[in-house]
Amino acid sequence: MCLWSHAGGTPGHIHFVVQPVGRADMARFDAFGPALQVAMGEAGCFPDVGEVGRVCDRMREVLG
Repeated sequence: MCLWSHAGGTPGHIHFVVQPVGRADMARFDAFGPALQVAMGEAGCFPDVGEVGRVCDRMREVLG
């Protein structure tokens, strides 16, 4: 979870990043946390778009 500050550095909204990873991913990219997220993105390792949508729908139900 990150508090992002766009527009002049004033906190404006919160980002929740849901990215499935495991120990194999951490070993493959020799990273964890935000560095792992960046490394996976640079390598084109993105979750299935449909699965992302299903997770978002479920989170809306739970957090609604």
